[in-house]
Amino acid sequence: MNHASSSLTAHAIELIAAAVFSKPGAEVLEAYSDYDREPLEFRSATELADYAKEKVLKQRALAFVFVRYPDMRGTAILETIHLRPGAVANHKRRYTWQGWGLISVQLQDGGSPHPPSRVSANSKARALKWAPTQPEWAAPTTWDWSAVQRHTGRLQRVLNKVA
Repeated sequence: MNHASSSLTAHAIELIAAAVFSKPGAEVLEAYSDYDREPLEFRSATELADYAKEKVLKQRALAFVFVRYPDMRGTAILETIHLRPGAVANHKRRYTWQGWGLISVQLQDGGSPHPPSRVSANSKARALKWAPTQPEWAAPTTWDWSAVQRHTGRLQRVLNKVA
């Protein structure tokens, strides 16, 4: 797992977004939607970079997306999070994605109290161990774990170079 300690620049965010989209068929999904809105799906490096720069550099917030490539097989499953009534004033739900092999890309400024940016994914062993807790998800064996590991490592290396 990668942990970058320095702050991200706009250029670094652009390079990470370019790396995400450097392989064909990238499915790039906002990890947690805004309240009562469908999660965003990014179609280009520019869209992803604009989103991440807004979150990280302007809002000083976390830019968090899930990435899946066709050779990873598996699927991203949309999940609705129903909020407890009154938990968040005037809001009822938000959305996230689930799937054993999704690659998590979390970008933030890295300054205290924020943890550093990182790229991570489940391992095959971890997914198999936890599979009984999520029987409604497709089995971990539907993922190509060597592809998950290869893409995760590639994105980690880019983050290490730019962050």
